[in-house]
Order: sequence, then C-alpha cells, then structure tokens
Amino acid sequence: MPRRWFCSEVDDGDQVREMNRVTFLRLVLILTLVLAACSGKQAGPARLQEVSFRVDTGLVAQRHADTALGFSFCSPKDWVLLSQELLEEAERRTARSLPTSPNARPGAVPHIICGWSDPATASVLLVSEFTGFDTRDSSSTLRGFEEYYTRSAPSADVRAAVFVSKGLKIHQLMVSDTKNVLFKMVFSSAGLRKPVQFDFAVPQAAYPQVVKTIESVAGSVAVDSTITPPN
Repeated sequence: MPRRWFCSEVDDGDQVREMNRVTFLRLVLILTLVLAACSGKQAGPARLQEVSFRVDTGLVAQRHADTALGFSFCSPKDWVLLSQELLEEAERRTARSLPTSPNARPGAVPHIICGWSDPATASVLLVSEFTGFDTRDSSSTLRGFEEYYTRSAPSADVRAAVFVSKGLKIHQLMVSDTKNVLFKMVFSSAGLRKPVQFDFAVPQAAYPQVVKTIESVAGSVAVDSTITPPN
C-alpha cells in the first residue's frame, strides 16, 4: 500500500519507547478531549477575522505532505515523531474510558494521522482528519466543543474563534487551566479534501516557551492541489 505521507523524517522508535509517563498521560488527556467532545450540541454563528501567523523557521522542521488530503505543514523542530503503535495504544485506552454517546454520527470522531511530542516540555501535537466537522457553519461545531470543555472543567478559561488566513478557514479553541493549555485548530478550505485538526497539549508553565512554535506550525499549513492521492 502506498504511503500517504511524503517526508524525510525517520524515527526508529527508540525515543518513542523511552517516552516518559507524563508525556503519555498528556497524550491520553488530549485524546480524551479530542474524542469526547465530538457530539456536542450545535448553535450560533461566529465572526470571522483576518489573521497572519508569524512563522519562525528556526522553530519548525521539514515540510510534510499528506497525499490523501492534499495539504502540507511543517512539524515542530526537535519534537519526536510518535509511533503509530503508541498513538493506537493511547487511543484504545482513551476509548475504553469514554461512554458511547447516543449523538455520535459517522465521521464525528477525528481520525488521528500522526503526532509528535517535545521531550523538553512534555508537550504533544496530534494531527487528525476530521470528516465530521461542520465547515458550513463552523461555529456550530466549535460551540459544541466549547460547551463540553466548560462542563468538564468549569474553572478553565475557554475561548473560541474563527479566522481566515491565506485562503484557509481556521476554527480555533483554546482551553487553559492551572495545569495545561489545550489548543485546537481545525483547518478547512474549498481546496482541502477534508477538514484537518491540529491539537496541542502544553503544560501551563511551558506555554510561553511553546506558543511561538504553535503559531509557526499553524502558519506553515498550506493546501497543495498538486499532491497526488495514493491509489
């Protein structure tokens, strides 16, 4: 089967196997929030804003191209590519802990494509295909996420917004509490075959250090219609 990813990064798994417990638990945390919030109630329009991300080339690595969805982005520099085995194990563990929602619908749960972790800060990035995201009225899906997070963590600061940048519509949610900062960004456009979701989980103390990396990765996302899907 042809690979859907074109990139020069190769990871032999040694660093992944030595991934510390704190980082793995943060991966499970972000998966819990990614998977559990997907059936929230939908409502309400949102105001669009034009934004321009600053990309610091010193904070990102090489460009990765997804041949299935027709987009590319730069991964964070010095972050470790997570093995599919690790992502699948974390996803299985998360799924076992979540109740089955009667509101779940096909495509509502994102399909995780790949992920990275930062050994220095225990931060995690997940990239997912999100077929069920409502791009026609993105605020409706964002409202569902916002309501879920507000119920799950009443003391957290929850902020949602929708932006437009370089022809991409960016649906953003930020959740901040005393321990973690969670950044969710869903990218969509007429040229993107399916919506793509980027989820960052960052320890609160490390957020000032990592925020420019988040912005640089977001600013690197681009639609590439020349990428040929696998047969």
